Amino acid sequence: MVKTRVVTPLEFEEQIFQLKEKFSLLERRLSLKADEIVFTMAVAHRKEIDELKDEVFHLREQLKTVKKEQQDQYLERIAYQAKKRSVV
Repeated sequence: MVKTRVVTPLEFEEQIFQLKEKFSLLERRLSLKADEIVFTMAVAHRKEIDELKDEVFHLREQLKTVKKEQQDQYLERIAYQAKKRSVV
């Protein structure tokens, strides 16, 4: 035979209060953890954005160099052709 224990209203209220406190603590901890995760993700995204920005800057510089080289080659070709015509 199993004996059932009767919980007094005062014990019940105390247990409910403790349970609410545990839930409140859990909510605060969960909120802090979510904030940490969001912060970590924001920092990671910022780093990635900075890396991409640096890469775009580097590619722009390379493109300027290639354009300058092509322009120099074109001008050399034009000068060579003009010199060739004037000799003939």
